[in-house]
Amino acid sequence: MDYLRVTSEPDLAEALSVDGAVPLAGGTDLLVKVRAGVARPGLLVDVSRVESLRGLSRSQDGLSIGAALPLADLLGDAAVRDAYPLLATVLRSLGSTQIRSRATLGGNLANASPAADGALALLAYDARLTLASRAGSRALPLREFFRGPGRTALARGEYVHSITLPAPDANQAFFFHKVGRRRALTIAIASVAGLLSLEDGVIVDARIAAGSVAPTPLRLAAVEDALRGCRLDAALARAAGDSASREVSPITDVRASADYRRDVTGELVARFLSTALRASS
Repeated sequence: MDYLRVTSEPDLAEALSVDGAVPLAGGTDLLVKVRAGVARPGLLVDVSRVESLRGLSRSQDGLSIGAALPLADLLGDAAVRDAYPLLATVLRSLGSTQIRSRATLGGNLANASPAADGALALLAYDARLTLASRAGSRALPLREFFRGPGRTALARGEYVHSITLPAPDANQAFFFHKVGRRRALTIAIASVAGLLSLEDGVIVDARIAAGSVAPTPLRLAAVEDALRGCRLDAALARAAGDSASREVSPITDVRASADYRRDVTGELVARFLSTALRASS
């Protein structure tokens, strides 16, 4: 396995055109796979010095995050924390302080784990990705990026350039909770993140994402559709939880059974809505 550090996107695009080349940012996911023999890249292309991939820019239209920006740097921006509290809450739970100083959103997404915490907040915020290569760049909704465990829509030679979030709704209620075997530094058995917009007790918009309960992180579209336009009450919260349990497609593995994951997902969705109901009363 060879190693190459690049400092510009043209050099990065050229390096990734080589068979077996894989981009390396923080390495918190990739190097674990390499050491375990799960991943065998022929060439590691270090992107940590490509400044155009480490940017963070805010505008009236939203937020653009460089794919190689360390999570600690993102969390260190007070304006981001205030405008996107769900993202900040999720990222604080992602690994340890040391991991967040190295890990990046681009790497977290490209790893394509069904349990990826960062993906849930970004899905709830309707994030879009910019993917780049020697042929140019293209935009893709994050919802279309994941193709299965460890599989993404990245074509040969492509890399994640940036993640864009639309301007936030300051009045949205937000929620994130994951269930795992430990209180900290745990891979989720099941997790739910959500945003909810209410007007006079009626749900104007609902965005709910779930992790570790399907081949990819996913938005619970059927639950969202059933909630919009409805008055939030205890019965609706329970019904949404039941619907969420039916919408996911978890597996049984060494960490939990499929039935348990379904039950937890339903409970977390119902808890989210019940919390929002109490806060609005």
